Amino acid sequence: MQESIQWYSMISTLFFMTTVFFMLFSVLLIRRIGRLRYKAQLFREQIAEKNKLLAKQKENPLKWLKPYESESSKSIIISVDKKHRIKYVNDYAEELFGYSKEELLNKDVFKTICQEIEEDDSAQKNIIDRIFEHPKMYMEHECEHLKKNNDPVWIWWTNRVVYDETGKPIEIRSVGFDITKRKQLEYQLRSLSAYDSLTGVYNRQAFLDLGVKELKRAERYNRQLSLLIMRLDFFHGIESDKEFTDEILKDIIDVCQKSIRESDVIGRLNDIEFGILLPETPVENASFLAEQLKKKIQTRNMGQQCDFFVNASFGYAEKSNKDSTIDCLVSKAFLSLDKSEKSKTTARKHKGA
Repeated sequence: MQESIQWYSMISTLFFMTTVFFMLFSVLLIRRIGRLRYKAQLFREQIAEKNKLLAKQKENPLKWLKPYESESSKSIIISVDKKHRIKYVNDYAEELFGYSKEELLNKDVFKTICQEIEEDDSAQKNIIDRIFEHPKMYMEHECEHLKKNNDPVWIWWTNRVVYDETGKPIEIRSVGFDITKRKQLEYQLRSLSAYDSLTGVYNRQAFLDLGVKELKRAERYNRQLSLLIMRLDFFHGIESDKEFTDEILKDIIDVCQKSIRESDVIGRLNDIEFGILLPETPVENASFLAEQLKKKIQTRNMGQQCDFFVNASFGYAEKSNKDSTIDCLVSKAFLSLDKSEKSKTTARKHKGA
């Protein structure tokens, strides 16, 4: 009898514990199912909201650039299609370039804010087509543009090519920032490093760098190139007055600059030695220019109201197939200069005798 009571007590306890465990498990399961149902509902709502946004964006894709704008934004936002037509500009782009939206929308970007570049080696030539063809290469680039009043402005662009449902590129969406002040500062720094502070012409290194470019251009297009070297080798009455010497150098360079073409380049090689690059010029014309400069410098001497004058000696050389570097051309011109000075010295001795 006692054993039966014990078994009954054990079975009752086990049944009670099982019932409690089942109830707890049921509560936890119900709460878990409730959370899953809530998350599923949120997910369905998010998907529905995204679908609505995508549907609206397909109706007017350019409208959805506006969320990236603000009243204080200094970012230029522009969209251009494959035919170079402007499809969208923001308010700051209007303000910066000086155009209204009506003057820009559906207009050729190269006939409004971009300059059409003719040089084949320019980084800006066919920039729109190049972005479409190589989007990863041109994710960022800087470009010079024109305002409506023809003032230049430099813009740093970040570009993204947009594709249609078939994977075909349809437009470029770009965000730009005005970097004109930075470019002006860079230009000033280059000017300080490239120009002679006294005469305003190129210094030796900048002159030789330009010579390298002109030599390559002459070789590529089979054009003539001559180099003139001028040495100011005879001064009277100015050795003791440094400021006066500086003024004389400026006068002589002014005479030279007024006598050469716009395409010709003058550089200061040493204290009193100057080089003149003459693109597309045969050596005969370089010789003729040297004689003209001599005469003009003599005329300048005669016009001075004091007892000093400047004597200039010239050497010249023309590019040949053997001139692989600008140094070769410079050396030939200096050899010609030395020969010219020796001839003048010999002539003076014979005249004195």
